[in-house]
Amino acid sequence: MTVERRGVAVGLGAVATLLLAAWVSAAGPVGVFARKDFSGKESPTPGDDFGSVKAPPPKGDGIKTADVRHADPWIVDAVELLMKLVLAIVVVIVLVAIGRALLDRWRSREAVDDQVSPTDIVPDVLLDAAVEGERQLSRGTPANAVIAAWVALEDACRSAGVRDDDSRTAAELVTAVLRSHRVDRAPLDTLAALYREARFSRHPIGEEQRTAAREALVRVQADLRQTLARLEHERSVSR
Repeated sequence: MTVERRGVAVGLGAVATLLLAAWVSAAGPVGVFARKDFSGKESPTPGDDFGSVKAPPPKGDGIKTADVRHADPWIVDAVELLMKLVLAIVVVIVLVAIGRALLDRWRSREAVDDQVSPTDIVPDVLLDAAVEGERQLSRGTPANAVIAAWVALEDACRSAGVRDDDSRTAAELVTAVLRSHRVDRAPLDTLAALYREARFSRHPIGEEQRTAAREALVRVQADLRQTLARLEHERSVSR
């Protein structure tokens, strides 16, 4: 069962449990456990004589209530307290279950964000794409330059054969691939935001956005170079 279905099941169970607890609390222990005979009428009160004249039943909507004239008050209070404790425990259990379901869903989304495509892209290919993106930033208008810088990263993923389903956008896929090579998320988020701004916004894109994109790409290149150095060190040690 997926996390989303588990969350729905927990939610429905929580609603059903709370409705049942609310009904029991509203009915009260006496109303719930009142004795009735098979005809739906209350059992006769002990001590009533069959020959005595009984007062006519009060007119109403037909709802019969239990005769509690001989119920001990401390028993009623004890049962009510017990039911309140049970209701409180049920509420706590439901809240804990919902919290765990939400936490599992959040963790699963984090795992999807950082999931790597089955096709492995070597970091030097991504580094070349980041360098090419920086070169693109020096050409054309700021808007076109920012778009070209990000497209260079997307093209590197496509040329390596990375494919994904419809659960993630192209920007999310590029971010996941770069994250798999220990690239910090902050410059990737900056580049993706600048790309969306340059492509879809109607306000002008200026040199400020070009500069921000260049700084982000420099940080991406630095992280990829560190990854390459680490891999080279591991290969040299294993020899």
